Amino acid sequence: FFAVFSVLGLLMAVLPPSAFRRASTYVRGLVVVYLVTLLCTSAAVPNLLRQAKEPSPAWTLLLPSCWFLGLCQWMRGRATPVMADLAKLTLPLLGAIVVIAFSVYAMAYRRHFVRISELTEAISRWGRHRESGLRPQSLGHRSLDHLHRFLLRTPFQLACFAFIWKTLRRSETHRLVLTAVAGLGLVLSSQALMNAVEDTQSARQAALSPEALSIPFILSFLIIAGLRVVFEIPVELRSNWLFRLMLDPDPRECERLARKAVLILVLPCIFVMAFPVYAYLEGFRIAFLHTLLVMTWAVLLTNILLVRFRKLPFTCTLPLFKQHSIVILLSFGFGFLIYSLSTPEFESSALLEPARMISLVPVAVVAWLIPHYLAKNTPEVDRKLIFEESPSRTIELLQLGD
Repeated sequence: FFAVFSVLGLLMAVLPPSAFRRASTYVRGLVVVYLVTLLCTSAAVPNLLRQAKEPSPAWTLLLPSCWFLGLCQWMRGRATPVMADLAKLTLPLLGAIVVIAFSVYAMAYRRHFVRISELTEAISRWGRHRESGLRPQSLGHRSLDHLHRFLLRTPFQLACFAFIWKTLRRSETHRLVLTAVAGLGLVLSSQALMNAVEDTQSARQAALSPEALSIPFILSFLIIAGLRVVFEIPVELRSNWLFRLMLDPDPRECERLARKAVLILVLPCIFVMAFPVYAYLEGFRIAFLHTLLVMTWAVLLTNILLVRFRKLPFTCTLPLFKQHSIVILLSFGFGFLIYSLSTPEFESSALLEPARMISLVPVAVVAWLIPHYLAKNTPEVDRKLIFEESPSRTIELLQLGD
C-alpha cells in the first residue's frame, strides 16, 4: 500500500498535471499486473526462498511478502539464512517506505494545493480543447469505412461499436479490469513458456510442446472471457436514457454486435502473436495450422459466451446472483481446462501428422451448432433489448402458467 502510495505521490510531485494524467493510467495498470503476479506466484516463491543461498537474491527485495515471511519464520525460530537476512531488513524497509510515502505525498499536495486555481483553469481549457478536437468518428474515417464495408453492416452495429471502442479506451474501471485479466494471462503464459524451455533442448522443440502451444489459447480465453465480463459493467448508468429512447427494443442485433466487437479486438492479436513466431520457427504450414486452430477456437468460444446476449454493452445494470451462477463459474473453470490445456495437448501430437487435425472438425461443428440451436429456441420475450437485470420469479421458474 505504501509503495503504491509512494509511486503515485512521486509522479504527482514530479510530472506536470497533463503528463501525470496520461502516465498514472499506465502505472496503475502495471501495479495491477504486479499484484496479480504476486498472487499467482504465491505457491512457488516459498520453495525458491528455501532453496536460495546467501546473500539474499535481489528479487526478494522487490517482494514485500518475502520480507514478512522472513520475519515470521525468524520469530518462530525456523528461518533459513536468507530468511533471517530478510527479517533484519523488514522493519527498516517498511519504515523507509512509510517515510517516503508521506514525504512525496506532502510535496505533491503542497505543489498542487498552491496551484489549484491554475490547475482548475488549465483543466477546463484542456477539456474544451479535447471536445473541440474530437472527431465524430475517433477511429478514423478510413477505418470505420472499412469496418462498415466488411464487418459492421448496419448503422446500429457501426454506431454501437464506436461506443464500445471509446468506452474501453476512456473508462478507467473497464481498463483496470482488462489489465488485471491481461496480467493473469501474462503470468500463466510466462509459466507455460518457462516449462516449455526447461523440458526441451531447442527453440523448435519448445515451440511444439503443449506448454508453448497453450500460450495463445490461454491469452485468447482470458481476454475473451474478460471482455464478456467487462461488457456487464455499466458506465454512467443514468445516461442510458439516450439508448432507451433511440434504440428499437427488439433489434436482435446485440449478440451479433458483441460477437463482432470481441472478434475485431481479439483475432488480429491472435494472428500477430501466433503466426510470425511459428512461421519463423516451424515454417508456414505449422504456423498456418496453429493460427487457424486458435482463431477457430476463439470464434467458437465467443459464440458460446455470448449466446442469448441481449444487452448493449456498458448500458445495463450489473447481473444479479441467480441459482445457476455457481454452475456458470464452474463451467468457466472446466472450459478453461479443455480450451487451454487439452486442446494444445492434442495439437502437439497432431501437428506431427497434420491429417489428424481433421478429427477436430466434428468437435468444432458441434460447438458451432449448439449456440445457434439455443439462440433459435430462445423465447420471444427473452430476445428483447434490456437495460435492467430483474430477478427470476418463482412462478415463472415453476412454469405454473403453462
